[in-house]
Amino acid sequence: MKAAIIAAAGQLPEVRHLPDPGPPGLGQVLVAMLLAPINPADRQVITRSYAFPMSYPLILGAEGVGRVMAVGPGVQGIAEGDRVLPLHRGNWCSHRLVPADQLIVIPPDVPDDQAAMLRINPATAWRLLDQAWLGAGDWVIQNGANSVVARWVRLLASQRGVGVVNVARSPPAHRPGPQISGAEIWLADGPDLPTEAARALRGRPVPLALDCIAGAATARLANCVSPGGQVVIFGHLSGEDCVIPSGLLTGRGLTVRGFSLRPAEAPETPATMAALYSRLAGLACRPEAHTPVVATYPLDALSTALATAGSGVGRVLLALDR
Repeated sequence: MKAAIIAAAGQLPEVRHLPDPGPPGLGQVLVAMLLAPINPADRQVITRSYAFPMSYPLILGAEGVGRVMAVGPGVQGIAEGDRVLPLHRGNWCSHRLVPADQLIVIPPDVPDDQAAMLRINPATAWRLLDQAWLGAGDWVIQNGANSVVARWVRLLASQRGVGVVNVARSPPAHRPGPQISGAEIWLADGPDLPTEAARALRGRPVPLALDCIAGAATARLANCVSPGGQVVIFGHLSGEDCVIPSGLLTGRGLTVRGFSLRPAEAPETPATMAALYSRLAGLACRPEAHTPVVATYPLDALSTALATAGSGVGRVLLALDR
């Protein structure tokens, strides 16, 4: 089999030929991987800036989609030919042996490229909203609004009747400046964000802020949150520590907490995980949920794929069956 691996801490990833995984044993499934995205978290693992420690040698790849080649004894609910979503890391490879309870079967009407990106961002958006206990008529503000997580936040919030203030360095050209479309507001990030948000919201409270950037951006978002609200930090794209004036916290009684997907889902059972991804897969069939893919590279072109993904042009996939 072929895999993108980091052999030891501090080394760069390289594509290697490894021993084939062999036939599946009791409760195992042999999966031929099809596609996998290059996520910001993958690049952070490579640069050793990821929030959690990693063990080496390490096969990269936070998510991906594959096709079942064979099932071992005792496996139920998964059949040869099914497309599956591995729940654990190690997806930048041609083949995997995976315990059956760590796989989610993907419906046939979800396109391969969208299925490859279903594991992390949609579930992150779901849990960020679900943990906040927002109701119809509430509002949430999020930065990094052109990201995949933000797209899913908008989709899921609309189903709950929750309005979204989208903050981006460059709002979409078809939405210049503050503009309300249904229950959406788009604003440019910057020092005037709290003033612009207050003007656009016209007194409507914002009990929740979602921050994927950190640094000074956290303070700008916190300044938009209503008294008693919360700021949830789930990313640090700026590479800087969060900055929030203490007077803002005490004066408004804000709660600040962190979020990471895998610890949040650790208490879940395989049945509840399967139910969540079944619901997300149903939504992934909708065009408004689709994440555009700007390029797809074979695993042998990993260096080029990483450089393209790091340039910020959009989502890049690895074709693992080439």
